[in-house]
Amino acid sequence: DSLKGELGNVQRMMDEGLGQIRGKSRSIAAIVTSYPDEGAEAQQFLKHLKKECASTLEEDYNLIGEMVMFEEMREGFGRELLVVTLLTIAAICLIVAITFHSIIIPLILILIVLSGVYINVFVSGLNGGTLLYLAYLIVQSILMGATIDYAILFSNYYREHRRTKDIAASLKEAYRGSIHTITTSGLIIVCAPGVMSLLVEDRTISMIVSCLAVGGAAAILLILFVLPGVLAALDKYVVRKSQGRDL
Repeated sequence: DSLKGELGNVQRMMDEGLGQIRGKSRSIAAIVTSYPDEGAEAQQFLKHLKKECASTLEEDYNLIGEMVMFEEMREGFGRELLVVTLLTIAAICLIVAITFHSIIIPLILILIVLSGVYINVFVSGLNGGTLLYLAYLIVQSILMGATIDYAILFSNYYREHRRTKDIAASLKEAYRGSIHTITTSGLIIVCAPGVMSLLVEDRTISMIVSCLAVGGAAAILLILFVLPGVLAALDKYVVRKSQGRDL
């Protein structure tokens, strides 16, 4: 009697499981492989699987699973990254252009900050690490939105002092007026995520905060040591005529 009861429970479990994978118009077939979820082997396997399904199955089909999801993300990464980047650039460029009443300044600032994002990707690859798709999108959006403020602050000081001073003196005053704010706030952006990356065990979260720290540090260094030279080199485009360009 006890064995019959157990067999009855097993039968009910099988019936319930069968009902979950077999429907009136659709059924599910589970495929288990030893391939990794990502990589060349996974891409080759999916290519072969799609070919077999197209030639064997009589009806239409859909593939689901982690391997398929990663492949779809890989195929759409370039397009989605371009859309996110263009939208971010357009939003920042519009705001900065309205603030400075200039087109060249937003382009300069965006290129400087975006270079920090690319340096972050380079450092990640240089260390032999990987950068998750979602992490990259999040890091790029946050860094461009956060560190652009430092570039705006420095540029604003420079333009203000160019009304009455020459290029060298204006750069000196821009450093004097903005260095404290940039370094204080910048160290928070760099140190806080950096410490979190060492303490958090979750791979995705750790990668996001680690990239924020590296990218933030790169952007701040570019703002402090590259942006001044760019502003000086493009002074006649950065400073309006009414601000004493003849200096």
